[in-house]
Amino acid sequence: PEDIIARFLAGSQNVASVSLAAGLPTAASLPHSLVATFKKILALSVATDYTMKEAEMAKEYLADPSKFASAAPVAAAAAEKPAEKEEEKPADDDSDSDSDGGGMMSMFD
Repeated sequence: PEDIIARFLAGSQNVASVSLAAGLPTAASLPHSLVATFKKILALSVATDYTMKEAEMAKEYLADPSKFASAAPVAAAAAEKPAEKEEEKPADDDSDSDSDGGGMMSMFD
């Protein structure tokens, strides 16, 4: 069952990427298109005097980045903890594993 789900998800990702590249709207590409459109509207709001509720935080950050500096040390400390755990694991030197991302990257070599 997990194999079937994995293949279905891979297929839907392929449909979404092909339809996004071709500019064809599909159910698989709709969420990506909506996010891209929101990013464009947000950029327009930040660049102009037009204000919307969703753009207020971005405009506030651009006006005074030092206001958000207190959150950076917390995020940096959280990012360091998983890195420490990763170092504790022994290195896995399987010669059987593909170093090209499971055969997907060989297409671009």
